Amino acid sequence: MKRVIRSEWIKIRTILAHKILVIIGVAFPIVVITLAATFGSVAEGPDSIEMAEFVLGMCVVTAMLIGVVTVIGLTSEYTHNTIRPTYAATPRRPRVLASKLIVSSGIALVVTAFTVFASWFSGSTIFNSRGGETSIGDSEVLAVLFSTIVLAVLVTWFGFGIGLLIRNSPASVSLLLLWPLLIEGLIIVVLGLLDIDELTKWVPYQGAITASGGNPGDDSLGRPGGHILFGAVGLALIGLGMWLDGRRDA
Repeated sequence: MKRVIRSEWIKIRTILAHKILVIIGVAFPIVVITLAATFGSVAEGPDSIEMAEFVLGMCVVTAMLIGVVTVIGLTSEYTHNTIRPTYAATPRRPRVLASKLIVSSGIALVVTAFTVFASWFSGSTIFNSRGGETSIGDSEVLAVLFSTIVLAVLVTWFGFGIGLLIRNSPASVSLLLLWPLLIEGLIIVVLGLLDIDELTKWVPYQGAITASGGNPGDDSLGRPGGHILFGAVGLALIGLGMWLDGRRDA
């Protein structure tokens, strides 16, 4: 298993597109939060929870870009038929796919953790030096920051499941990016028109983002309910994808 994981790590880290996406995913939140802390109004500036939620909002972009890395890393093997020698070397397909998932989840965990705390410390240090008052010592602040990291891992699972099912990079990436912005948005609008807003908390992707924020409220599943739902959806997609993969040609 260690050799398979090492092989998957070499594959994913040697592709230039992956490196570019990760760099953008790390740089974007740090730059935006640093600029906001530098030029934003101190008098109307955020408190600790609002700063943490700002980090969450920016790092959703990081999570989605890492999800794209996961999708491309998986689907490109099917597109270019490089999955065939992989399966020839390791005939047990679930082992190969599990290794890919472990590597992708590890990347999401490490990259997002670095980005979250680098963004927080950059923004809060500059903001506090200008007279602001933010502190990471609040348990709710830490909950939001760690929930952001969990969210990124769950997005990776979701993207991995989509990639397994579709096996096409453009279609899988498009679905991953459009799902929270368009598809779930339309579902929420329809539920609102039908006057059943109470069901919107069961929309998995948006529910996980809402649950990651401070004081999610009664209109959401809360923390960790929203994460559990989104994680269950991601694992269900992965399970279905693995089952179909075993019945498809490589």
